[in-house]
Amino acid sequence: MTARATFDTYDTILNAYDYFNAALFGGQLPEVIITYHRQRKVMGYASIGRWVNAQRQYVDELAVNPEYFAKYPLIEICQTLCHEMAHIWQAHFGKPGRRGYHNIEWAKRMTRIGLMPSATGLPGGEKTGEWMMDYVIYEGAFHRSCQALLAKGFILPWVDRYPVFRLEVPVLAYDDKGRAIELDAKLNAKNSSKMLAAKSSQAIASMTSEALISLDVQEETLRPQPAHWEGIFERDTNDESEQHLLQEILSSKPRAKSGRIKYCCKSCHIQVWGKPGLNIDCADCKQRMQAET
Repeated sequence: MTARATFDTYDTILNAYDYFNAALFGGQLPEVIITYHRQRKVMGYASIGRWVNAQRQYVDELAVNPEYFAKYPLIEICQTLCHEMAHIWQAHFGKPGRRGYHNIEWAKRMTRIGLMPSATGLPGGEKTGEWMMDYVIYEGAFHRSCQALLAKGFILPWVDRYPVFRLEVPVLAYDDKGRAIELDAKLNAKNSSKMLAAKSSQAIASMTSEALISLDVQEETLRPQPAHWEGIFERDTNDESEQHLLQEILSSKPRAKSGRIKYCCKSCHIQVWGKPGLNIDCADCKQRMQAET
């Protein structure tokens, strides 16, 4: 095992920040401090001037949620990064709206870098508001630069073993007429269809109701090394060393205020709530439901 896991993990995100800063923002953005957070239903955020040193020099914080790394495709992780980078750009070179509000200046900058703001995550959605998603503009600046980054072999070297699960839907970009175009693992266009677009719309609508700040995309393209990740998200409850590790992991997390936790079936994604320590099976899928603490 590498002794530089912390460095590798943070350096990967920082390199992506530097890459998109040069590709999409002309290198204008200042240095940031990358952090990881696990705030529920938030893939990332920017906090302006959050850090300070003894010389009273201020640095922004850009936080990403590692619980989304394993089951979300790399393009969406990059979307989150660039979404927050647009906020950082506006804080230094524009006029941000009130706290949490995505205003028209931010929306125009997002469009310029190749991400279309949309309250629904689909063409036609409102471009300003409190909770905003975005979708990829086909062959826009972000699409092309992200495609080039993945072609260079960009991967996430470490991922959370207990990730956020979600429905499988295709990775989509939209052209200037609002038509959905399915992308493959290399972000090249595949054949799209009306049925495909309808399925994606339903998944995105479901996600919107939970106020997730991202598009739903399919799990197929998220694993640049499928063999490497094979079985890594499964828990071996018969392995004593695994049980010891799991106890340490769980003890480091705060207890839910309500005393209840969520159990989720990985196959059909049905969810139930109950007290910690329950052994629950999904009768439809014949699989053990996993606790999300």
